[in-house]
Amino acid sequence: METKKLVVFGWGARGKIYANYAKTYPEKFVLAAIIENAPDRFEAAKAEFPETKVFSDYKDFLKEKIAADIVAVATQDEDHKEHAIAMMQAGYDLLLEKPIANNKADCLAIYEASKLYGRKVIVCHVLRYTPFYSTVKRYIDEGKLGEVITIHASESVGYYHQAHSFVRGPWRNKALSSPMILAKCCHDMDIIRYLMGEDCVSVSSYGSLYYFNKQHQPDGATAYCSECPHTDCIYKAQTLYIDPKTALGFSAYFTAKELTEENILADLKGSQYDKCVFETDNDVVDHQLTLMSFENGVKATLTMTAFTTDDQSELFGLGRRMHFHGTLGEIVLDELTDSVELMQFGKAKQVFKINALGDNGYGHGGGDFV
Repeated sequence: METKKLVVFGWGARGKIYANYAKTYPEKFVLAAIIENAPDRFEAAKAEFPETKVFSDYKDFLKEKIAADIVAVATQDEDHKEHAIAMMQAGYDLLLEKPIANNKADCLAIYEASKLYGRKVIVCHVLRYTPFYSTVKRYIDEGKLGEVITIHASESVGYYHQAHSFVRGPWRNKALSSPMILAKCCHDMDIIRYLMGEDCVSVSSYGSLYYFNKQHQPDGATAYCSECPHTDCIYKAQTLYIDPKTALGFSAYFTAKELTEENILADLKGSQYDKCVFETDNDVVDHQLTLMSFENGVKATLTMTAFTTDDQSELFGLGRRMHFHGTLGEIVLDELTDSVELMQFGKAKQVFKINALGDNGYGHGGGDFV
């Protein structure tokens, strides 16, 4: 196999995954360059990959004309159009983080640029490549369920994940990033469409921001958790970000230092992630229900809710559940219980542990590293 040259554009949580993939599999990829404009992440990238060129401005990278087979664009959603088009114009193929962009016009602009410059754009809908969704796809295609009639899917975001990403974090405000249906649920919408193998012909959706607002702020609460007298609040940042069962890994969003309790608490204080979840500029929904109708008449529903806990999951950080109803049987896929159940009418139930279906030691149930 020929070793490919990879450029990581955006040294955040997603960008680090692709860089670490190159480190883990040097026979497949060599890291040709990193682009990151945040000073602390820029320095962290240089320290972790001292033999790799690191740029703080993508325009400086382009001037160098570094040879590469693919650029992984893992910057913020609203920057995808600018960054993707600039890289394609320079002759690079792309691995583009989802969502493609946060509005239709930008999506179409990226598509048109790919045709204009003759470049490939692969979008990171990684759930398609996980062992368990691949297994469900095979069962459906083999006809084990007969004809699929309905699908019920749920995305259990998790109370602390919602607080981190969609109340305090980069995806908290539609104007600054993307609506929830794109930022979080585009994985779910894509996997439902992929598993069905049919075009969706109509969609209706209802959702709102119910809980994370000023009306639900406890009496006496302050704007920052570090100053708040409510020490037992389940959303207290100083508790969530030092607990490995909740948001410890998310601490890398506000500190580039080693994730010790001392470093986390020092860099957390007064930051965006120290803000009270009931007093910030968030406006994305905390629950949403979507109904889809497909060309063949099949119906699917998706429920996204913040009000769940996934700390009992054997697959940390996952919270999806899908129930397929067919004319010859059912399938229940549950990431929280680590199981896929195949229940064909008149036959004994078959239960498979998700972890047993493949190596799921990485993000998105193994999809990031497949």
